[in-house]
Amino acid sequence: MDQNTTVIIVSDDEEEDCAVCESSVFIVEDTERTAEKADARRTSEVVDEDVTITFSRGANVLPHARYDCTIPFCFTDGDVTGVEDNNAAYCDQCFCYICDRPASTCTFWAIPGFCHCNAHKRSFYWKSLRDKRIMGYLHELNFTFDPMDMDADLRRAEAALQQFACSLAVEYAAFLMGVESPKQPLCHCQCHLTNSRTAGVHPANGGQGACKSCYGHHVTVLEYDYSAVQDRVCVFLDEAAQETPKACVVMMLGAMKLIVTHTAPGNTHSINEVSKSVMTLLYRAKSVVQTVFVDADFPAPFTKHLQTFFQGLPLPPTCMSIKNSLNLLPWDDPLLSAVLKGQNVSGERRVKGRRAEVLWEPILVIRARVQKLQQQKKFRELFRYLKFVKCHNTQELQDLSDWAPLYLCKVGDYASAVDVMFSSTSVSSSPASRLSPAHFCAYLRILVSGHAPSGLPNPLILNAQQDPLIGTTWTPIQGGSLLNRVEVVKFALRVLNCNDAVFTQSVSWVTVLNIAGSASISPDGTVNSTSLPEPDCNFLVRTRDVAKGILSELSQASRIQIPKTFRSGYPQQALLLLVTQALALRILHSRLCPILHVIMAFRLNPWVAYWLFYSLVGQPNVLLDLLCVVLEELLENRHHGLLRKQDSAAHRFVANFLLLFFLECTVVFDHHTYPTSELLAGWNESHHPWQYHLRRMLETKEQCLAPDKRRVLQMIHWRLNK
Repeated sequence: MDQNTTVIIVSDDEEEDCAVCESSVFIVEDTERTAEKADARRTSEVVDEDVTITFSRGANVLPHARYDCTIPFCFTDGDVTGVEDNNAAYCDQCFCYICDRPASTCTFWAIPGFCHCNAHKRSFYWKSLRDKRIMGYLHELNFTFDPMDMDADLRRAEAALQQFACSLAVEYAAFLMGVESPKQPLCHCQCHLTNSRTAGVHPANGGQGACKSCYGHHVTVLEYDYSAVQDRVCVFLDEAAQETPKACVVMMLGAMKLIVTHTAPGNTHSINEVSKSVMTLLYRAKSVVQTVFVDADFPAPFTKHLQTFFQGLPLPPTCMSIKNSLNLLPWDDPLLSAVLKGQNVSGERRVKGRRAEVLWEPILVIRARVQKLQQQKKFRELFRYLKFVKCHNTQELQDLSDWAPLYLCKVGDYASAVDVMFSSTSVSSSPASRLSPAHFCAYLRILVSGHAPSGLPNPLILNAQQDPLIGTTWTPIQGGSLLNRVEVVKFALRVLNCNDAVFTQSVSWVTVLNIAGSASISPDGTVNSTSLPEPDCNFLVRTRDVAKGILSELSQASRIQIPKTFRSGYPQQALLLLVTQALALRILHSRLCPILHVIMAFRLNPWVAYWLFYSLVGQPNVLLDLLCVVLEELLENRHHGLLRKQDSAAHRFVANFLLLFFLECTVVFDHHTYPTSELLAGWNESHHPWQYHLRRMLETKEQCLAPDKRRVLQMIHWRLNK
């Protein structure tokens, strides 16, 4: 019969009471259509006079564990001998509690000895079995994660560790087998010689007829080379370092668990070599985990699991010092957070009845925190942290702390940066005393221009990186107000006073002179020099005496005070003369070389160069030495572009400065001795234009010249006419 045919059944019992329908005629249709009509009938059901159901249908059954199914289930505790009651039955949506897959695909659903159909969450046995299956190899390594936390990172770490364990086992087994040493001692006994000639078999390799002496000389020696195992571990650690933070730490700790018991059979030398290699690998993995702990800031429960796992490792005696190395302070630790926020200004936390808690951390953790705060651009918090944190490795901590002034400059706190520059502790001198000349010049540029290099020091590789203060990209500093020029000059003089490396280098003095006598410095570091009017003679004389007093106090008490009266009338000229007087003291101290670009700093203010010269007049030997250095650089073309041939003004300035030596009676020019002989030998006005200007000036001042200087002028004329 066609499935679409409608069948009409007529009842032959009219008296039969039908509670379902009012008619004795039934229309039998297709099942689906009948169900739809039934639903349609239900849609007109009136539940309340205010509520009418317009549509309804049966609920969809979602995937569920077998014990949650509507099919009856018998709960037992770890029974695997056989199927309990009707537990093997399942619907289409039933899942295996152990395998976490549809019951229809479970291989061990009703197999005696397994019987996953009996599994349920109320049993400790079944729950442990499920946790083990979910965590996989991590469970075998004794990680104690909650199976609910097994995400993609942990699954990837589990798969990598399992594969690594297999390959490591192969390498370690080959290592334990050893390799026979190729260096076997030769035996010269008679039996060895006889048997080797007749049988061609070496007694040490099982030859017959060898005596006890022969066997004693040919004992097999095995060598154990751990390098292949170490290389395999290093490759895995490199792979782990490229993973996400969560997978990385699990892989690192898992690798530590797999190698911590490695040892070597045989002699003490092999055992010691393996012990050193294992210790090196453990320290490497531990260091990476510490760094990731700081950088990733894991949830406290996850961190606790990892710390517990690490403390349970059977570390060798040589590594017991790292037993608690993963017990790091979290970022929300009361003491650490209070220091970062500036709420704790001592670096200590006191709790009643307990010893004071000090902010102490390993140097590797300190480096990681510095890098994290740099990435977050929390420079003020970074300064506070470096100010109070303590560490056994004081030298490396000092190297990190020396960058504190730069961090303060980054937030525009220039005054605090200068204060920190000169702050010292009981164990170290001030950062200013350790500045290099290049860093000194860079800080001066920051303080004057309000721009800072965009780069930052990498705390993980301080000694092998490009110096950030020497970077070419400088960006404006947001916020803060620049120090006035007086404070900048005071900073420069204090550094010159306490730092021998900065004090002796010419570039330091050029930078300070340019700042003291310039109007401004552009963001790109270009000095916008300016010509200052020459003050009156009384001011120049008075300024020399006051400047000597200021510098004397600086050298004796390491402090500098510049009175307002010192700058009255000529404020900018006074600062320039103060720095020039400090330069005079530097020249009196020892030879300053190169000197020419220092002299050229006075080009727009030649009166200051004259003031410098007359500050040295009382020391003829110093003047003569200064003349020697200047002439050497001029004649040997060491000026590196300072004196271009077409720049007549620069050559005229040099000639004017040299003229001062000719006019000074205490300076003697002997044409038979150096440097006069060198000057005459190298006289070439076409090659050295300053010589032309000097000759013309000497001719103009000939009547004022001493006899020895006139003799030099005559010899110059003789060379020109030759």
